[in-house]
Amino acid sequence: MTRTLLVCPEPLGHGQPAGIGIRFVEMAAVLLADGHQVTLLSRDGGPVDGCKTAAIAPEALRDASLESDVAVVQGHVANDFFAHARSLPTAVDLYDPFIIENLHYFAERGSEVFAHDHATLLRSIERADVFLCASEAQRLFYLGVLLAMGRLNPIAFASDPSLASLVRIAPFGVQAPRAFVARTKPAILFGGIYDWYDPILAIEAAALARRDFPELTLTFTRHPNPALTPQGKTAEAMDHVRKKRYGFVRFEPWVPYADRGAWFEQFTAALLTFPQSIETDLSMRTRVYDYLWGGLPIVTSSAPGTDELLLRYGAGAIVRGASAQDYAAALANVLHNQESMARGALQFAEEHQWSRVLRPLLDFVRAPQFDGAKEAFGVKLQLPERPPSMLDRIKRRVRRVAG
Repeated sequence: MTRTLLVCPEPLGHGQPAGIGIRFVEMAAVLLADGHQVTLLSRDGGPVDGCKTAAIAPEALRDASLESDVAVVQGHVANDFFAHARSLPTAVDLYDPFIIENLHYFAERGSEVFAHDHATLLRSIERADVFLCASEAQRLFYLGVLLAMGRLNPIAFASDPSLASLVRIAPFGVQAPRAFVARTKPAILFGGIYDWYDPILAIEAAALARRDFPELTLTFTRHPNPALTPQGKTAEAMDHVRKKRYGFVRFEPWVPYADRGAWFEQFTAALLTFPQSIETDLSMRTRVYDYLWGGLPIVTSSAPGTDELLLRYGAGAIVRGASAQDYAAALANVLHNQESMARGALQFAEEHQWSRVLRPLLDFVRAPQFDGAKEAFGVKLQLPERPPSMLDRIKRRVRRVAG
């Protein structure tokens, strides 16, 4: 049994975690079930069953690290962790390739976002002992970064030629499978809109699909953490719906995590539309896992990380290109075959339980150790002493708007 510290960059007190928050809540559950003590620090210190919790702050990081044997951190809060926590074996969770996702924000936010992301990633690569990622494509991407930073070096290679112990694949997972629920109403769920999605394409595809399914609706959800996640595409989608007077499109609040299963039962299928980019190549869509767990077949733009899952389980349709007509046709196909595809989604859920996909993390927590080779060939970079936290950036942005 070890004392494990989890440092989550999202707030958890509102009970509406997005992808990263969900991952940390489920990490905590798996670690607790394995017999470990868990302290979970989050942006707001929200309660999590079975865990000691507190808000992220220098004193909290220091005190929690003094009482822990191993740590798991993610994203920009790694800067605060490495600045204030005592040194202990640490896994950095890189399942969310934030530096790639946030390339979309340059036009709106300038160079600050990339500079902050870049410094954060390099500091994490420099300081952590083990790294988690979501796919083989991500593993190869991060191995390139590790090589550039001297972390992939002759000593690491000699002890593990595959580097599988240094960069471990631990994808997203799902909770216990839900019983199959037959649906007949043609209701389509998109979910939250990030700036790398194409909600207008989804709206127009749904409009075309309504020619064959006049009662079809399309639902988007508002993000629970808008202050941390730019909402430019959401605003575009809402404006498009107003101009077109599309009464079949809905924008609803983010559903609490504990309630989402019953909420999914309102829908017949899910739809995802996004342009092709390096972000598409590296991402592992959290909602694909969640929607399949909820029994929803998925129509989606092509993405290497999830194409293989939908094909293997026969749980959806993949569309290549940007034709609204092609997406409408795929929606019709899924709606006509909803029951068989939903059963494929159920099989997916049975084989992607959190306790299984987080096994690489469990192995590290059970026997935490420092990477003795991480400084042998390390590249010394001129990084800021501590890149500004996300909260610092939000405060500056608010001051600019107010000024």
